[in-house]
Amino acid sequence: MRQFYILALSATLLGLVACSDSDDGKSSQPAATTPAPAAPAQQTQQQPAGKQLSPAQQQAIDDAKGMPKQGVVKEMMHSSGYTYMSVDTGSNKPVWIAATMMRIKTGDKVQWGDAAVMRNFKSSGLHRTFDEILFVSNASVVK
Repeated sequence: MRQFYILALSATLLGLVACSDSDDGKSSQPAATTPAPAAPAQQTQQQPAGKQLSPAQQQAIDDAKGMPKQGVVKEMMHSSGYTYMSVDTGSNKPVWIAATMMRIKTGDKVQWGDAAVMRNFKSSGLHRTFDEILFVSNASVVK
C-alpha cells in the first residue's frame, strides 16, 4: 500500500512540474526590471513576448530564409502528428519539409510560410535520418 502512495505522489509531482513548464505565456518569475533590447520585427512575430531564441534556433530560421516556399509533392508520409513531404521546388534536388499533419497527395502543389532548417534530423517514427529538412508553418495545398 505504501508503494502505491509513493507512486501516486510521484505521478502528481511529475504532473505539477510538467504543468509549470508549459508554454502558456504565464511565468512564476517576476518580470525583469530592465527593458530587453529591441528585437527585429520578424523575431517578435515568431516568438511570444518575453521569449528569446537561442543562437541555434535563430540560425535555423536564418538558413531557411532564402529557400523556396512552394513546390510539387513527389513523396509523402505521416508520422507523429507531422506530414513529411519531398517537394520539387524546381531546384536541382527535392526539398524535404515537415508540417503539421495535413491531407495531401503526391502531385499536389504545396506552399508554406516560415520555416526552420534542421540538419541530420532523425525521425524516430519513420526510422529515418534526413540530411536536411525544413520544419514549416502554415502549409497548405495550392488549388
